[in-house]
Amino acid sequence: MNVPQRPKAEVFNGHMFITLRMVVMGADSELTSEQISIFFDDKVLVTFQQQKDDCFGPVRERIRHGRGRIRTMGPDYLAYALIDAILDNYLPVLDMYAEILDEIELSVMDGAAQETISRIHNIRRDLTALRRPISPLREAISVLLQEDMPYVGKETHVFFRDLHDHTVRAIDMIENYRELTGNLMDFHLSMMSHRMNEVMKMLTIISTIFIPLGFVAGLYGMNFNSEVSPYNMPELDWYWGYPTVVGVMVTIAVGLLIYFRRKRWI
Repeated sequence: MNVPQRPKAEVFNGHMFITLRMVVMGADSELTSEQISIFFDDKVLVTFQQQKDDCFGPVRERIRHGRGRIRTMGPDYLAYALIDAILDNYLPVLDMYAEILDEIELSVMDGAAQETISRIHNIRRDLTALRRPISPLREAISVLLQEDMPYVGKETHVFFRDLHDHTVRAIDMIENYRELTGNLMDFHLSMMSHRMNEVMKMLTIISTIFIPLGFVAGLYGMNFNSEVSPYNMPELDWYWGYPTVVGVMVTIAVGLLIYFRRKRWI
């Protein structure tokens, strides 16, 4: 009655108890989960859940139509079928996150906006929320695989082993996607840093070009009188003085651009 509980499997006097969490993706793509509790013995299985909606529809259909082994085997097989339905419900959620991560990866390569960081962070948070209930489930299923476990027949062991493999696969997918979110965040930050470096490089090049031009313009802007001394800028009295200075400035700018180009700075 106290929820949420950590997923686990326990043996009591007269019955087996399993608790786990079922993940539900809402219409607004919001991830929610609820606790499912399963009690079973040799003849009876009882489930408790918090909400009316669940993912047990396919199991109910198999019971109604008598498909497969579900009506010929015991409550332990029904417990397997219910847990398998819960695990199968994780896979569409993980597939959805895989598609979202692919979309984010393309947007990052195309120069995504700042809100990409928040999207990646939200996905990483959801994946962490997915890992929290499914990681202990592997331990719970391992308990059910013990040879001397009561209420679990030998014929059902093979199905629980398959369930254990599905759990490990889901955990691996979650870990891979969490690692991918971290890589995407690092890649996004690297792309932003690279673009910033490109901007700073261009600004530095422009500033470097205009530094000598500003020096020349400032030097000739002092307007020393050449009549007082022959050393006071005699170029001010030249007929072609202004075009000469402008030509020198253009030559300096072009020379710097050629030098930067040869250095592969631009």
